[in-house]
Amino acid sequence: MDTMTTEVDVLQPGALWWNWFGEQYFVPRYTARPRTEEEARHAVLAARKLKLPVRASGAGHSNPAVVPTPGVHVDFDGMRDVISVDREKLQVTIQPGMRVGEVSRYLRTVGMSLNNQGDIDTQTVVGAIATGTHGAGITLPCMSMQMIAARIVTADGDFLDLSAEKDGELFRAFRCSIGLFGLVVSVTLQAVPSYNIHKISWNADVEDCIGGLHQRLETNRTFWFFWLPVKKSAELYVLPGGVVPSTATRENDICHMRVYNAVPVDEAAPALKEGEQFDHSSVIFPNPYIPNFREIEYAVPFGRFEEAFAEVRHLFQTKYPEALYPVECRPVKADDSYISAYAERDGYALSISGPLEFETWGMLKEMDALLDRYDARPHWGKHHFMSAERLERIYPRYDDFKRTRREIDPDGVFLNDHLRSLFA
Repeated sequence: MDTMTTEVDVLQPGALWWNWFGEQYFVPRYTARPRTEEEARHAVLAARKLKLPVRASGAGHSNPAVVPTPGVHVDFDGMRDVISVDREKLQVTIQPGMRVGEVSRYLRTVGMSLNNQGDIDTQTVVGAIATGTHGAGITLPCMSMQMIAARIVTADGDFLDLSAEKDGELFRAFRCSIGLFGLVVSVTLQAVPSYNIHKISWNADVEDCIGGLHQRLETNRTFWFFWLPVKKSAELYVLPGGVVPSTATRENDICHMRVYNAVPVDEAAPALKEGEQFDHSSVIFPNPYIPNFREIEYAVPFGRFEEAFAEVRHLFQTKYPEALYPVECRPVKADDSYISAYAERDGYALSISGPLEFETWGMLKEMDALLDRYDARPHWGKHHFMSAERLERIYPRYDDFKRTRREIDPDGVFLNDHLRSLFA
C-alpha cells in the first residue's frame, strides 16, 4: 500500500465524541483510530495535506475543551498495550491509550509499582501526564515526573524521540503540555519496586485536621483530606470503607482524613482496625467516583494553604451554606516543568465542586477569584478561568513555554479554540 493510500485510509468520517462528564462533545470532520505508531503518523500527514488541525483524546477525563476540534480527532483507544519492560532499571514503555489502572496492575505482575498516582485510575497515563495530574504527599510530585522518555509525532509528521536525559529544557516544557507538542505515541515511565499500602481513614473536626496538618504531612508518605461542609457531603463522593472512626464533635464542618504509608511486599499485613485497608498500591490508590459534579482545582503556594483554606471555608459557610460537595485538599511536591501547577513551587491543591447545573458556575467563579489572590495555578484537566495575562503573571516560564510550542508547531496544528487563546 503506498503512502497516500495509507494516509487516506486512516481517516474516517467524524464520529461523535464526549467526555466523562458529558460537558464536552463534538463531531470532527474526521476521526482516526490508529493501532500503530505509523498509522498515527499518517493521520497527521493526512491532516496537514487537508490543512486541518489535530487533537487527540485519551479516556476523556478532562473537564475543559482540550479535545474538541473541527479537524481530525485522533482516538488512541486502540493503542493500549505495554511495549517493553526493563526489570533491572524498573522502567516500562507503554502505548498512549493505556489507563493508569492498567499500567499499575501490570506493574504489579512484574514486581513494580507507580511511585504515586491519584485516586482516579481510569484516565490514560498520557492524559494524566499532559494535564499535571497528581496524587498527594510533600515528597511526591506530579505523575509527569515519572515520565523519562516519550515518542511523539510532530506537526510535520515526523517521529521525535524525547528524553529527560538528552533533551533538557525541551523535555521540561513537554512534561506537562496538554498535547500541544504533538501526538504522543509512547511514553517510558520510571517505576519503583512493588509496594503495598497501609491506609487509615477517619473523620475529625476541622480544628484537629488543620492543627495537626504539618505533623501528619511529615510523618506519613501521603496525607490528604476532604472537608465535608454538611452531613450529606460524604454521600456525594464514594468515600471508601463505609463508616470510619470519628473523633469529630459535630456532624457537619468536619474533615475526612486519610494517611497512606508504603510497606514492602515481603512484609506481612498488619492487623486491620475499623477504617483501615491494606493491599497493593494498584488496589489502594484508586477510588470509585460518580461523574456528577463540576469541578475546579487550583494549587496555592504550600506555605499559604491554611490561609487559603480558611477563606474558602468561610465563603462556603457564609454565602453557600447549602453547598454539599466536599473540598479535596492535597499537597504536591514541586516539579521541573514549565506550566504544571507545581512548576518550581511546592503546592497545595484545593478541589472545589458543585452539581452539573448552570448555577454552579457562579460559585466556582467566586472561588476562582478568591484563590487568584494567592496566585493559584490550575490543574489543566479541570475547569479553570485562565487568561493569557493571568498565566503570564503566575508562571515564570510561561513565555518560554509559548516560544517552545511555536518552535515545535509553528502552524498551530495541535491548537484548538480553547488552547489557542492561552498558548498561541
